[in-house]
Parts: sequence; structure tokens; C-alpha cells
Amino acid sequence: MSGVLVGVVVLLAATVAVVVAVRRRSWPETPAFARPRPVTSPGGPARDPDAGFFTHRGLLFRKRHFFVGTGCPPVLVTDFRSLDVLRREQPVRIARHGIRTWWWYRDEFYREAAGLGPDDVLTWVRERDRRLLARQDRARLLSAAEESLRKRENG
Repeated sequence: MSGVLVGVVVLLAATVAVVVAVRRRSWPETPAFARPRPVTSPGGPARDPDAGFFTHRGLLFRKRHFFVGTGCPPVLVTDFRSLDVLRREQPVRIARHGIRTWWWYRDEFYREAAGLGPDDVLTWVRERDRRLLARQDRARLLSAAEESLRKRENG
């Protein structure tokens, strides 16, 4: 009886070792921009243009979604579909690596190291959008004023 038990334990250990080895080989490589780097100071949100998702076929060719960002090696995202729905209305946390956190809101990714929550990220994004609109309005007004001055000088 103990010989059967030893055989089962050895078989189970061998199976676990094979699964771990296959899983390691099936993990995607880390792109150069995603290699971990030190955080010099905790910072507020910043757009991460390198961030995004990719799919990878792993064990038994199962399709898996991974997130990768600047300084963030590939992270397996198990609930991609629900995050894709939620991100249209509120920022959702995608990954955390060290003290950095990556958020997904609408069609952009943001990273921060200040320990913010979804409401903080939403406030920051809205403020950034307001500043951008104000800058565009100011540029349009200045352009119209310059055009008006040119017309007065030439007319």
C-alpha cells in the first residue's frame, strides 16, 4: 500500500513540474520598454503611450490577455472583458508593479506611483482635458486676433 502511495506522490510531483516548466516557456518575453526600472519619486498620473494589451496562446493554445506598460513586464489579465466594459465609464486598475499602478480609462493608459484611487485618476484626467481645451481655445483666439490685425494692416 505504501508503495502505491509513493508512486502517486511521485507522479503528482512530476506532473506539477511539467506544468510549471511548460507554463514558464509559454509566458511571453518582456519588451525592452517594459523592463522594470527604479521609481525615483512617487508621481501623479501620466499617460503611458507604450502601454497596451496583447494576446498570447499558452498552455493548450488557450488565448490569454496580457498587459504591458513602460516599466511593467507582462501581466496576465484574467478579467479582460469586464475591464473593457468598465473602462468606458471609470478608470480601472490594470496592473501593479512595485509602487507603480497602471490605469485604463476610455482609450488611454495612465501610470502613477502615488497610490491614487479611481476617483483621483478620473479627476486628474478631467482636469488635464480641461487644460487642453483651454489651450486650444487660447490658440484659436490668438490666431483669430493675428488674422484680424493682418487684415487691418493690409486693408
